[in-house]
Amino acid sequence: MATIELSIDLGSKFITIFQRGAGIVLREPALAIVEKVRNRTELRDVGYRASNIGTSSMGAARLIAPIKEGVVVDVDMAAKLLGSFLAKIIPQKLFKPTIKAFVSICCSSSGSERQAVEKCCLKAGIKEVTLVEAPLSLLAYTNSVGGLFVDIGGGRTEIAAVTNHGIATGCSVNIAGDAFNDAIIKNFEKRYGVILGEYTVENLKKTALSFYANDQSTYAVSGGGRDGNPRSLFVSAGEMREAVLPLVESIIEVIESVLKQTPPDLSAEILRKGVFLSGGSLHIPGFAEYLEQCLELPVTVLKDMEGAVAIGGGQFFENKDLLSDMLGVKLQ
Repeated sequence: MATIELSIDLGSKFITIFQRGAGIVLREPALAIVEKVRNRTELRDVGYRASNIGTSSMGAARLIAPIKEGVVVDVDMAAKLLGSFLAKIIPQKLFKPTIKAFVSICCSSSGSERQAVEKCCLKAGIKEVTLVEAPLSLLAYTNSVGGLFVDIGGGRTEIAAVTNHGIATGCSVNIAGDAFNDAIIKNFEKRYGVILGEYTVENLKKTALSFYANDQSTYAVSGGGRDGNPRSLFVSAGEMREAVLPLVESIIEVIESVLKQTPPDLSAEILRKGVFLSGGSLHIPGFAEYLEQCLELPVTVLKDMEGAVAIGGGQFFENKDLLSDMLGVKLQ
């Protein structure tokens, strides 16, 4: 029977799947539209199709996120969502292939959260599941002997000092792209009395937010006033930056705290190589340079900043001994 080997990143907002021999084969939002049919909850759409459907056209259906910030909050629906994604990438044949997967999870996942991920994957049709902390996959991606990894995604920032023998110290915080959006919404409601929608703010963040201090760009934006009437205004890159800076400062404080807890030999390695950055939030212009300035360490933004975890996990198929050393268990 054929075997398909996958590396799956259950990220904070997206699910990314790497297939051995094929590369990244799927990256879609961890969203599903569900509907009650005769006392059963069934999927109507998943991923990008689900995220692009307006709420006004859903009828009795609803949009759900069964995996939030890398944590499975609804095992049954998460299994259906993942199973739907697997069906997209695996050819439908008479004899189903055996699916083996390394599944990257948050380094601070609890025992019950790990069990939920494993149960979800098994119910989705994966035969063999090996859970791997995401920073270990990032180390494999860089082919480094050690380093400090900071992954700033949509719902979570993960920070870990890692060697070939595992995670020396690390943690995760719920401060990332989604928190930036919330801060921008609150800032403009307080300052201008304008309430911006989540879709508007996400687009505004991608086009207007900049950490370059000399960026004086302005952008037109529309939202609802407190009186319910639509309003338009011009916002600057500086105002956007001002709204999210307190959150970025919090991330920097956590990075510095992890550095202080890092063993001396690994600290010396980090001093030489600096910090490896990944995650979708690194698309924000000037963000990496701002972190480098504040940390007073060189930073390297990983080439595939959004797919690095899944790609790195896929490297363990070629070097299972490395993962065995990291996890402290012998893998078959």
